[in-house]
Amino acid sequence: MTHALRTALRVALAAVLLHGGCTRAPEGPGEVPTIEVAPRGTFVRNVRAEGTLRAVDATVITTPPDANDPMKIAWIAEDGAVVAAGDVVVRFDPSEMEKTLADSKDDVSTDERQIGKVTLESAATKTRREKTAGLAEHEADVARAFGAVDESILSRNEIAESTIDLEFAEAKAGHARAVQTVERAVASSQVELHRVARGHHTKSVEHAEDALAKLQVTAPHAGILVLSRDWRGGTARVGDTTWPGQELAELPVVSKLAAQVYVLEADAGDLVAGLPAEVVIDARPDATWNATIEQIDTLAQPRHPDVPVHYFGVTLALERTDVERMRVGQRVRATIKVERPDVIVVPRQAVFDRGGLTVVYRRGITGFEPVEVTLGVSSAGRVVIASGLEPGDVIALRDPTRAASELLADTEGGEAKGQSKAAAGGAK
Repeated sequence: MTHALRTALRVALAAVLLHGGCTRAPEGPGEVPTIEVAPRGTFVRNVRAEGTLRAVDATVITTPPDANDPMKIAWIAEDGAVVAAGDVVVRFDPSEMEKTLADSKDDVSTDERQIGKVTLESAATKTRREKTAGLAEHEADVARAFGAVDESILSRNEIAESTIDLEFAEAKAGHARAVQTVERAVASSQVELHRVARGHHTKSVEHAEDALAKLQVTAPHAGILVLSRDWRGGTARVGDTTWPGQELAELPVVSKLAAQVYVLEADAGDLVAGLPAEVVIDARPDATWNATIEQIDTLAQPRHPDVPVHYFGVTLALERTDVERMRVGQRVRATIKVERPDVIVVPRQAVFDRGGLTVVYRRGITGFEPVEVTLGVSSAGRVVIASGLEPGDVIALRDPTRAASELLADTEGGEAKGQSKAAAGGAK
């Protein structure tokens, strides 16, 4: 919508409203309740939140970070249990590690048997090749010593056969030596492969034995055990599979606590670190504890997976911690005070919707006239006027263009017709 068209609509709206007001019987000054706009001041809006107390500092208890495999919980201490230093808080199921250990030991034994087998077979083969090569060399020596080379005595065929026998014996001896070298290299490679496999399986045995030694997690110091919650609010249970380094619980330092509260997404727009708050513990509603906002989450999330309402997590730093009256995990209610200085504030019922514009009715010389306003933050009964009014203006607390009897009929069982949706809904 262009600026000119918007201006024209405003003028037309004012003319229609003024004309509509003139067509009605004029109402006396006392028939329309009014209020004078107060001087600028500080607007305070209370933001409600709920949550629990938590420790500022805590010792985190995890699945052993150097574990090599996932570990299944066989037993875990109860949430809130009082533990002493060295007490077992988590035990893991040893069956998987025991099976892995047994399998790895079997693999090591198999590798050792294979190494022995290859070594024996290599020695036996070496002996056979030595005999074959020795016999071939002896045959070559005999053929060389008694070879027929005298052409005056032997025929050419006999001389050729003698030469072939010598060459065959020499070739047979050379082949036996070459095969012996190849078989020795193959046997050496096979032994080395089995040794590598044995080393790998030996490492598996060591890892399994190390994991069995870490099946118990103990408390590093005395305290109250608080089990960690997942995004659904659940804690670790027997039968759950955990990963190395996964957080399971913590031992909080109860000397300093903070309040972890949750604020509706619609109410969190004006929250910043440092704002003051008041905290009440549900179990001790007679006392109020001062606090300030320390941290605000950057992402709104649902607190329950089945409820699509989003909240911002807010950490409140308590002014002091009473260790006698405060406990980790106690439910709390907090009131965060959001202040806006130097603003104009009017009652909600003075704001109306007219043709898509937000207006209030300001009393003028000829009667009430609609004035477009811009809304700011609001509370249950008041709303900040960012622009459109000045201190001292007199505004109507109901629609002056309608008779009181008509408004009364419209409000039976519901809100006043035409009241500003932004003001009724709590503009932020």
